[in-house]
Amino acid sequence: MLSKFADKFNNIVRRGFSGTERSHAVKKNIISSILLRGISIMISFMLVPLTIGYVSAELYGVWLTLSSIMTWLGFLDIGFTQGLKNKLTEAIAYQNWNKGKALVSTTYIMMLIIFVPICILLECIIPFINWSELLNVDIIYNIEIQRVMYVMIAFFCLQMVVNVIVSVIAAFQKVALSSSFTVIGQFLSLIIIFILTKTVPASLLSLAFSISAMPILVTIIASYVLFNGKYKNLAPSIKYFDKRLVGDLFNLGYKFFIINIQVVVLYQSTNILISNLSSPLDVTTYNIAYKYMNISMMLYTIITAPLWPAYTDAYVKQDFNWMKNVRRKMTKIFLLSAVCNVIMVLFSQTVYSIWIGDEVYIPLQMTIMVALYVIVYCWMNLNGTLIVGMGTIKLQTIIDVIGMCVHIPLSLLLGKHFGAYGVLVSMIFINLTYAIIFNIQVNKILNQSAKGFWIK
Repeated sequence: MLSKFADKFNNIVRRGFSGTERSHAVKKNIISSILLRGISIMISFMLVPLTIGYVSAELYGVWLTLSSIMTWLGFLDIGFTQGLKNKLTEAIAYQNWNKGKALVSTTYIMMLIIFVPICILLECIIPFINWSELLNVDIIYNIEIQRVMYVMIAFFCLQMVVNVIVSVIAAFQKVALSSSFTVIGQFLSLIIIFILTKTVPASLLSLAFSISAMPILVTIIASYVLFNGKYKNLAPSIKYFDKRLVGDLFNLGYKFFIINIQVVVLYQSTNILISNLSSPLDVTTYNIAYKYMNISMMLYTIITAPLWPAYTDAYVKQDFNWMKNVRRKMTKIFLLSAVCNVIMVLFSQTVYSIWIGDEVYIPLQMTIMVALYVIVYCWMNLNGTLIVGMGTIKLQTIIDVIGMCVHIPLSLLLGKHFGAYGVLVSMIFINLTYAIIFNIQVNKILNQSAKGFWIK
């Protein structure tokens, strides 16, 4: 049965992305990403039991929660990297390499200006936070958590600067290339954690080093190679910093910033809310269920990543027919993904027993709730990627602010009665609202009937 889904998916991709240079680039990214994502999923699955066996299920939940907090830092760039992706794609479409070099240089410098002070400030704040109370864990872990946070903040701030190269690569519609950085980093982390299990006592600090440092190292090496090679004409230079471009990047970037803040509140706060309303153990069960159901999202994450810059290119050139065609194909893939979700739920307990064994029990209702969330999210993402690619994100910015304000109070209310499941119900409800509104907006834009805030 799965082979039939794979054949159907392959046929949709082959027919849906053919004919133009843009389509050819998308198809190459999809094919390459299928292999990379498959490797990434295998490594991710191997990391779960290895990490739990190293630090215990409870401490693994603590690690996931701390990782979520660090992810918040990724959204403090005021959307500069997302703005760079769109603006650089436009510059490349018009072969304006001087402007492209200035955009890249300006973004790197702005990221340094933003994240160096943030790193210093956050490092100073760490000792004044009661981490054991915040994460609902034993006070004996407080000192170790502080040490982990010192390391993670430094690494994540550095990562935000070096990750500018990812937006540069995406602007060239070579998203699979940047995805390979993550896979290589994961593989190196897997090797190091395996060595730790054989040589070093359980330690969150050692875990933080092994997982956080490797992706940064890989990205730095890749940046050096690319900016001295195929992207040499875009290599950052302080001489090309242009303060006038800060406004261009910010005008689009601040909207992405608001969207990103909403992502933090709606998605990255999940682990903290579950830990606080229930326990770190439920954070572990939620994340294991999510990692499993996330396989069905692979179809979407493989395709939507290269589609963002492709949609930007198509919108700049007013190629509405291409966008309509791709959206029809994406709808078919969404339906296949939804069916895969149902099948995965049916076989979930068997998979968990093989994968995790008796280390952690994952309730069936947790898997069902995560599956519903994944289906709704994929529908939302179907049109959301098109919207951000075109840069018509004013409406999305407004409704994201509303969703951000609603989510935490609704999660706390439902969480008091339903624990971790209440948080998931809130996420499903808000994403469903987004999906309906985005669907209406994209229909209007592609039919060229959008006016007012629908097109801004």
